[in-house]
Amino acid sequence: MSCRKLARVAVPVLAALMLPGGALAAPSPGGVGVPDPASATSAMCASGEAWACRAGQDLTLSGGGLDGVETVVFLGTKGAKDDKRAVPRAASPTALTVVIPRGARSGRLRLVSPAGGNGTTKTRLRILAGPAPQADVTGPAVDLRPGEALIAGSRKRAVLEYSIQSPSTVDAVRLSDGVTVRSWPVAAGAGAIRWDGTVDNTVVPDGRYELRLAGQATASQASTAAVLVHDAIFPIRGKHDLGQSDTNNFGGGRGHGGQDMFAACGTPLVAVRPGVVQFEATQDRAGNYVVLQDATGQSYAYMHMRDRALVKKGARVQAGQRIGYVGETGRASGCHLHFELWTAPGWYSGGDAVDPLPELRRWDSFS
Repeated sequence: MSCRKLARVAVPVLAALMLPGGALAAPSPGGVGVPDPASATSAMCASGEAWACRAGQDLTLSGGGLDGVETVVFLGTKGAKDDKRAVPRAASPTALTVVIPRGARSGRLRLVSPAGGNGTTKTRLRILAGPAPQADVTGPAVDLRPGEALIAGSRKRAVLEYSIQSPSTVDAVRLSDGVTVRSWPVAAGAGAIRWDGTVDNTVVPDGRYELRLAGQATASQASTAAVLVHDAIFPIRGKHDLGQSDTNNFGGGRGHGGQDMFAACGTPLVAVRPGVVQFEATQDRAGNYVVLQDATGQSYAYMHMRDRALVKKGARVQAGQRIGYVGETGRASGCHLHFELWTAPGWYSGGDAVDPLPELRRWDSFS
């Protein structure tokens, strides 16, 4: 056969080899096909923002092929150097929930499936600055004993566990008047909603609350019954009094700016409400002191502490978080806590000092 004839035969054979699979023979029945790539067309943070979330918060992705995703890669912007990986907490074919890992940066998400159905989102996830709101902390919940109250903003959380077939909404409802104080959009199979009694990092009014699916009259799918929510916790966590004489009270002949409460030196002191450390220092009269400020602008000053505070200026604290110990530093006689309560906008920032004793008595009655 001549070279020219050989070329005529080779060309159609080569062309046939280059055709898509199945062109040379009918496909055989059975076998496993390549799965569709995982895709996420929408993303919703637990706090309600679309395609925007803080580290530590739950992010729910909705789309297709998500039940096979084993890892979500937060790609960031600096190549592989700032990639962060997280394993989904829950997943279904159309939705998955993942906790934003610490150090994640704004960028697209890669959905990794071992079956080969990897996908990358077209939309960038924006990582918001600052810590996650207290109401969205995703750590393990603490079981509430019968009759035990939840302290808003503390580590004790009301938990609702549920299983639904389609996206829905979970409400936190105040039972006294049926008012919904907060809602969470939730994807199918998301698992558990955890709520610590705050809304926008502000404690809710005292009352009894429960978590329920929107539109339901009762919390039939909740794992805990309705819980009594209190808005603060007493600052001294040990044996104490509320003052021993009129000179320990607010005002009086010496213009006392707070309430002196006596306890043994070394008794732990805790944050009465969630907030931010406004000031932390030592001074000749106040001794070691710290001032906390809640989301409403109110300030809470702790003076004469044994040591410098355990928290620094700008730090965020939870209700019940230890911040120091009772002492007698500065101008003090006997181990005690001098406690001040200031209206918004806060301690020596335009607010006014008010008598804290009524609130201290109320907090002491339940905590």
